[in-house]
Amino acid sequence: MPQSILLTGASGVVGTELVKLFPEEDLILGRHRAQPESGARQIAIDIRAPHLGLNKTEYSRLADEITSIVHAAAVTDMGAAAEGLEETNINGVKNILTLATDAEVPLHYVSTAYCTEDFGPKRTSRSAYIESKRAAETLVENSGLDWTIIRPSIVVGHSKTGQIATFQGFHLFVGSMLRGRLPLIPLDPSDRCDFVPADLIAKGIIKIVRTPQYGHAYWLTAGNTALTIEEMIEAGQPFAKTIGKDLSNLILADPETAEKVHLPGLKERLPRRLKERLHVMMELSSVMATAEPFPTDIPKLVQDIPMTHGFHTDVLRANIRHWGSENRYDFNGL
Repeated sequence: MPQSILLTGASGVVGTELVKLFPEEDLILGRHRAQPESGARQIAIDIRAPHLGLNKTEYSRLADEITSIVHAAAVTDMGAAAEGLEETNINGVKNILTLATDAEVPLHYVSTAYCTEDFGPKRTSRSAYIESKRAAETLVENSGLDWTIIRPSIVVGHSKTGQIATFQGFHLFVGSMLRGRLPLIPLDPSDRCDFVPADLIAKGIIKIVRTPQYGHAYWLTAGNTALTIEEMIEAGQPFAKTIGKDLSNLILADPETAEKVHLPGLKERLPRRLKERLHVMMELSSVMATAEPFPTDIPKLVQDIPMTHGFHTDVLRANIRHWGSENRYDFNGL
């Protein structure tokens, strides 16, 4: 049966990989500002606006044509606050749900693994992003539609090349470690950082869309194979040494210890810009370390890629190499 899948967020971190893997003839790309590189049909929409910013005729035509929706558009800033969170991540979901209801089609909603309380952050997070995704999940679950919820963990660049549409907080964290721009890392060495490359996330989503179990939340995570911070530092050490840094000198401390023991003295000596960077790292660390390993559905959905520590180490190294090339560091041969 011919498909007309509306994909939102097609120029985003996950969307760019989905565009590569879905057949172009099956897609309608809902774009906002950036224009995705694809031969698939594209339509300019604004998910924050009623009827997605379309006139009545355009909206009716779209509703008549689509057979399902993959909603990946979102503001993804994990900081304490971000502009446009409510308009995009909550009101935008409401408008997409209205379209799905009018079109009588299922919705596949891309959320985040970090919005769940059972397997969420190890420490209390004040992330407005997580709260917005949690609220959006509730809207989807109560919509009366056929739906799936897709919960990726931290999404990083391509598993082989490290390429990514936009560098994320993960890259800020890794880059700050490699450059030695932080006086301490507010994490325990044994904390696990669950990240998955965008191309693997895309493969999982395609499998879900093709063989959905409606009313089900899928976990696209590393699970109990996620790397620890100590393992990440070990993998990054050769790269740091090429730029004259030694990661063995890093001070690692859980956020509570950092706040009580290390930061009071440091804050008096740090320049404003470094204080701001450290604040961002504290917020990121509250999300990155999880209380318990996430469940994962990836082995069932994508059976050609083994989920191992070795795989995640290779992904991390690929992302460091790409980050390095974009920042004019020579990591050739590493």
